[in-house]
Amino acid sequence: MIKNIILDVGGILFDDSKENIRKIVGNDYEEIYKAAYSGGFKDCLLGTKTLIELIEELKDNMYYEKLKYILSEENLNVSYPILKENFEYIKTLKDSGYNLYLLTNINKETHKYINGIIDIDKYFKGGIYSYKEGIKKPNPNIYDLLINRFGLKKEECVFFDDRKRNVDAANEIGIKAILFKTIDDIKNNIG
Repeated sequence: MIKNIILDVGGILFDDSKENIRKIVGNDYEEIYKAAYSGGFKDCLLGTKTLIELIEELKDNMYYEKLKYILSEENLNVSYPILKENFEYIKTLKDSGYNLYLLTNINKETHKYINGIIDIDKYFKGGIYSYKEGIKKPNPNIYDLLINRFGLKKEECVFFDDRKRNVDAANEIGIKAILFKTIDDIKNNIG
């Protein structure tokens, strides 16, 4: 019986899509997305670099102003907006008695931003954040860390993530994991 629902943040609660970036920066969105969210951004997810440091490193990039805009903490509400309908449904799961947890590759600034939007502690029993732990999905140790830290039983958990490699890693260590494409993926697999 499922008692614990584990969620990624990006793609489920907040929009981290290329399509959203395209709406902000226009036609060069593929190159801008790649420049923003690869390389040094991975260091931000591991907590070894801040977004400010990353932005400074990108100053010679031809798309610097657009990169600075989408990466700046004060613009996260535009570059990483909440998916309100998804969040409203997820709140009903808590009200239905499920324990909610977060397991996410995230940087410090974005964690602060999302907590200001959804008050994480009000809705979630806990979470594992890559920047705090210095480890990120799909490393199997991060899943074990969540299970052990919160005393969960794998057979009572289901994990939703929008990245196949993260779903595969969870399934490999015995946590039921489902690839998230729409909120229906949660609705159809809980209960």
